[in-house]
This record gives sequence, structure tokens and C-alpha cells, in this order.
Amino acid sequence: MNKPQAGGLEAHRANALALRLELGLPVTATGTSAVTFGGVVTASLPVMEGIARKASTDRQDAVFAVYNTDADTRPAWYFLVFRMLDSIGMVRVEPVCIGAEKALVLVTLDRSRQFAIDGRGILREMPVGKASKRSGAFARAELRIAAAAEALAPVLKTGAWKATPFAFQSDGTAVPVDTAAA
Repeated sequence: MNKPQAGGLEAHRANALALRLELGLPVTATGTSAVTFGGVVTASLPVMEGIARKASTDRQDAVFAVYNTDADTRPAWYFLVFRMLDSIGMVRVEPVCIGAEKALVLVTLDRSRQFAIDGRGILREMPVGKASKRSGAFARAELRIAAAAEALAPVLKTGAWKATPFAFQSDGTAVPVDTAAA
């Protein structure tokens, strides 16, 4: 039996869009294969494997927020799925604020790797900056994401930005929720 792992809760959708904007991507689609955003409740190994397969198939990097319950309004943690030359990488990250007027960046928990969206809307790994290691950088990023998510609530209610809820089949393939087998 399939257990759907679908997002779509308003707070989760608002967080995904807010993170997208705070990382420097526009609300609307980009001309490049930009990063995709999503959220899951409980990131089990089969779910994470399915997300990695989808990233590979779609040829698109992804940032996912993980929530402990459907009712949570803020993620417990984030992970990044990124394509490499011959495989898919997956790493736990935190969004951090490197400056009030600058886009947020993603940094691994051990602060050894940093990722940012470049001017073409493509995820790039870059040297870890000193600002990424500053005390409070994660807390400032959380505040920015929360403020943006709150401001975006009316946009989501209009249906102007739609999420695509999907479920994972037993073989790890992702399908739209309304077509998933029970």
C-alpha cells in the first residue's frame, strides 16, 4: 500500500515560496532549469530516495523542508538534492543570512559547504564565506523566511502560485497525488 507524502498545506506552501524568493529566485518560472522547492512530513529513506530520483529524472536540483507534522508551520530542517556529473547528492542544509540586502544562501550543518543561486537561477556551490559562519545567521534567515511567508499568504489564497502535490509509488517513482495507486 502506498502512503502518500504530499505537501500542499498552506503554511508549507508559503514557506516554499518564501524560501524561493529569499534565495533570489522570482515568483514566476525562470528560463533555466532552476531549483525546485517542496516540503515533506517525515523524510524517510524511501521518500528521500524518491525525491532524488525525481531530481535526476527532472534534471532539476531541489530544496525540501521537512516537517514533523502536517500542523507544523515551520520546518524542522531542510535538505538539498543536487545533481552531480554521474550521481545525485543529498545533504542537510540551513538557510543563512549573509547580509540584509543579499539573497540567503544554503550551508551544510558542519559549515563546510555553501550553495547559492546564481544570476541565471542555477544552484552553485561556492567557498564558505565568513558571513555564513556568523552567530545568528540562521536565526536571521528564519526570520526573513517567516516574514516573507506571512506576506505571501494572500498570494497563495488567490491560487496564483500552485503547488504540485505528489506521492511516491512503491518503486520510488513520483506521481501526481490524484493518480497514485492505493
